[in-house]
Amino acid sequence: MKIQILRLNAAIALLLAAASSAGAVQFATGPTVAWPGLSQDDVDRMQAAAARLYEGRSIGTVERWRNPDSKDAGEVKLLRSFESHGMPCRTIDYTVRFESRRNSTDHYVLNWCRVEEGSWKVVELPRQRSSIGR
Repeated sequence: MKIQILRLNAAIALLLAAASSAGAVQFATGPTVAWPGLSQDDVDRMQAAAARLYEGRSIGTVERWRNPDSKDAGEVKLLRSFESHGMPCRTIDYTVRFESRRNSTDHYVLNWCRVEEGSWKVVELPRQRSSIGR
């Protein structure tokens, strides 16, 4: 299985780099996250499955999606539920199976946080410092 960690697409990464400040949460406020090889319909179905994980689901809950037109499919899994900077956040694991590449899957992990106005945004959280050796 091919494993990838999707940090952010190039456009969002540039937005984040421009807005970065030491130790701050960085939001993807520009274009939506691009999912290489997926149609907009695939992305909409996948995001609808992920949205079901944002509220009141147990860690490890899996939601599946499938597009009958493209035959692409996948699942999203809730890995972590936490709070950061006063916002509820979720870490979601995405597995995508492409019809055109049946024996290969793509794998992504993203953090989402609910911002003040109530919408969920992709975030890049500051790395935690290790307490080992202190």
